Amino acid sequence: MPRELQFQVTPEVAAQPELLQQHVARLMHVGVRDIQHVIVRKRSIDARQRAIKINIKANVYFQGEAITEEEVRLPDYPNVAHKTPVVIVGAGPAGLFAALQLIELGVKPIVVERGKDVRGRRRDL
Repeated sequence: MPRELQFQVTPEVAAQPELLQQHVARLMHVGVRDIQHVIVRKRSIDARQRAIKINIKANVYFQGEAITEEEVRLPDYPNVAHKTPVVIVGAGPAGLFAALQLIELGVKPIVVERGKDVRGRRRDL
């Protein structure tokens, strides 16, 4: 049975499977050869500080354990091209979430945003 582990690493370690496996071995106080496979289940970026970190949630399989891959199931969104339109004002987190919910309900969302274009917003941030 795999062991679930949550930890933070640098982007360089997160990008290379060999370094990631070495890091996991150090965290679990085992040898690198004892670990058969590391499957990353969730990865997010923490860029709040000057030093950027990657948050990782992983399953660790040791030698002799059967590796089980879970099937990734994507939602089956209906085609709403010819459905009744609903206007959503604002393309922020709430507006985009509302648009997604409408699609799931079979309604066509039209998102209207009056803010700057992406490049202008990036400069502001």
